[in-house]
Amino acid sequence: MTSLIGLIAGFLSIIGGAMCDHVPLGSLLNLTAFLIVICGSFSATMLQFGFPNLLSGLKAFMWLLKPPSTDLHKFVDQIAEWASLARSQGTLALEGVLPSVTDPFQKQALQMIVDNTSPEDFATVLTVVSENTTHHQHIPAEVWEAMGGYSPTIGVMGAVMGLIHVMMRLDHPDELGEGIATAFIATVYGVGFANLVALPLGNRLKQLAKEASRQRDVVIQGFMLLAEGKPGMVIKQNLSSFLDDHGKKPKAEDTGAADAVPAAAE
Repeated sequence: MTSLIGLIAGFLSIIGGAMCDHVPLGSLLNLTAFLIVICGSFSATMLQFGFPNLLSGLKAFMWLLKPPSTDLHKFVDQIAEWASLARSQGTLALEGVLPSVTDPFQKQALQMIVDNTSPEDFATVLTVVSENTTHHQHIPAEVWEAMGGYSPTIGVMGAVMGLIHVMMRLDHPDELGEGIATAFIATVYGVGFANLVALPLGNRLKQLAKEASRQRDVVIQGFMLLAEGKPGMVIKQNLSSFLDDHGKKPKAEDTGAADAVPAAAE
């Protein structure tokens, strides 16, 4: 939500600055410049990434309202309960809780435990799945960053096209000032879209993807301990060392907890 507020505040700052300088807001609206910059930027990005990836980038805009994340505190409590159930009734008893698991990654891991997958194969498969998920979650960030790279240049192209139109009407000197101002609106659109929307959004999506990847690392550690038959209390103690007050994995240099799980798993 704070990201969305920042996006809105960026546009309001431009509008507020124009109003303070007594610039008519209507002069900032130009359909031709909008079509050239926005449509041109989207077209160039689609050429680079293809339509499916471009669509993924557009859908990822909703991450500003609901970013992909895992409640790790809830997960730690849940996997401790699963461990207790598996130790008392066997891993097949976990099949009964599969319908209640909504996260696809956790559901796949739990299904592998029910299927009695070996710990070696278990870790390999989950790591590959996590890496593939991370790759797909980074694509929207790359899409928006590319769009932010294209839009300023396309904005300059729009301005040049506008100036060409102005030069063709030199026989109407009273229209030159308005024509030149209109031509440079495309530059404003290109630079503004890149620096207020595309590039910040790309960096934000990249940050969210990295955080989701770190959370999956904790989930993998938890399921590995569950697959090894560790008691629920041991799993909870080890995974809790990976969490900070917000339920996220802290930086290794701040906690030194990176070795906690491997040590307990031995």
